[in-house]
Amino acid sequence: MENINDLSSAFQDYLLDISKLNGEKKVVRSKDIAKIRKVKMPAVTIMLKKMEKAGLIAHESYGYVELTEKGRMIAEEIKKRHKVLYEFLRDILNLPEEIAEKDAHKIEHDLDEKAIRNISAFMEFVDLMEKQFHTRKCFCFSYFSENGDLPDEDVCKTHLLLRFRNENKD
Repeated sequence: MENINDLSSAFQDYLLDISKLNGEKKVVRSKDIAKIRKVKMPAVTIMLKKMEKAGLIAHESYGYVELTEKGRMIAEEIKKRHKVLYEFLRDILNLPEEIAEKDAHKIEHDLDEKAIRNISAFMEFVDLMEKQFHTRKCFCFSYFSENGDLPDEDVCKTHLLLRFRNENKD
């Protein structure tokens, strides 16, 4: 699969829209894409030709639009990127769902793959913290984001059950 960042955000958005429509309808037509994208048919036709040339879709004039295996794989990868970013913005940065959704969409197209992997690894870390210590409030960040100050050390110790560097190990 080529690098997602090599595809324009418009290509990525069209892939996602076609994938979404494919999940909702038996067949996807150009007019369905125009409707969901809120654009005129000539704009859709131009984009579909480019996407077909790139091997992302199969489409005949006035026919159905189908994602190729390559197009499907890229659409799934974009969905994963979006989910990771959305959860990071919502759960870690404590943004409201609607802002997290909008901002995740904005940055999912341009963020380097290494940054996505690191955010994903961090989210896995948060999940492990939740399972082990029954909290998602890493590093007392939630407290800080709500109060603009760090909580008392005792609060972090009791709520996170983490050792501080200066404590002796058992």
